[in-house]
Amino acid sequence: MEQTERCFAHPKFKRLVRTRGRVSLLFSVVITLGYGLYVAGMAFAPAFMSRPLEDGGSMTYGILSAIVVIVTGMISSGLYIWWMDRHFDVLKQELLKELGYE
Repeated sequence: MEQTERCFAHPKFKRLVRTRGRVSLLFSVVITLGYGLYVAGMAFAPAFMSRPLEDGGSMTYGILSAIVVIVTGMISSGLYIWWMDRHFDVLKQELLKELGYE
């Protein structure tokens, strides 16, 4: 129990938790807003979402919106992983060293 309390009280652990929470929240909001706008568009503007991008075309604004939401999710996931590797993992390793686990 003493080791756990020592870890929880460490300033780097607090910074780690706070930073990870903020970054996770930011990416969650981006994904939620994108998906929410897509669903709202389908619910409140179905005529617009079903309209083709060009006359006689089969690609609609709804399909384009769905593709944008999917690509945004993929890019956000990649950015989140990149950020975690560059910042979070480094801070975690420093914390583990200072606590004597490495």
